[in-house]
Amino acid sequence: MMKINRLGLVVMGAVVLLGACRNDDNGGGVEVRDPAEVAAENDATIREYLSTHFYNYEEFEAYKDSAYVDSTDFDFKIVIDTIAGENSDKTPLMDQVTEKTIAVELSADETLDHKMYYLVARQGDNDSIPATKSTDSTLVRYKGFLLNDFIFDNSNTPVWFNLSNNIRGFREFMPALKSGGEININEEDGTYVISGNYGIGMVFMPAGLGYYSGSGSIPAYTPVAFTVDLLRVREIKEEEED
Repeated sequence: MMKINRLGLVVMGAVVLLGACRNDDNGGGVEVRDPAEVAAENDATIREYLSTHFYNYEEFEAYKDSAYVDSTDFDFKIVIDTIAGENSDKTPLMDQVTEKTIAVELSADETLDHKMYYLVARQGDNDSIPATKSTDSTLVRYKGFLLNDFIFDNSNTPVWFNLSNNIRGFREFMPALKSGGEININEEDGTYVISGNYGIGMVFMPAGLGYYSGSGSIPAYTPVAFTVDLLRVREIKEEEED
């Protein structure tokens, strides 16, 4: 279980890095490349990573029927490692992810298919609401990282994201998870205790579904990945959309 400050649950909107990225984010100094070439190169890079890495699926399997466990036991966090040495017999991510093809519009009469890969480590148990939509607002904890393991964004404190303002790959992935779990407030000190069966997953996406021309510490034409905990989903009414 993890305690967080009460203020963390009232943050609205998207963090800069999860927002839509413009082509001129790096001041217009990015080399112009063929989108099809970038997509193919990114896909090869992602597939190589997925073939040589694994996540702690055995721990998730061992606790699949547990609503939550003490933080000294298993914290239900996705941990990725290289398949090598004593881990040489682990099942690669490539054998566990789901592939999804997204058509990205290049012009009024041309689209280009991009492949993203996602994994649901735990589905989440909230069946009382419809499946998450790309226009919903979601309360999440997340980590964004490059395939060299550099972490470019991270929030252990839950934040609300309006998915329609997020990058394409993130909002295409979120319907794979369900919300769930419990958020209990300590009225004395204002902290939360998060427990229960909330959705946990991760997604690997090419630059065409992420930050194509780069953003901040993310280089141009670079694939990115996210691990995500989905705690709550709120439908955004049409009149609330930006």
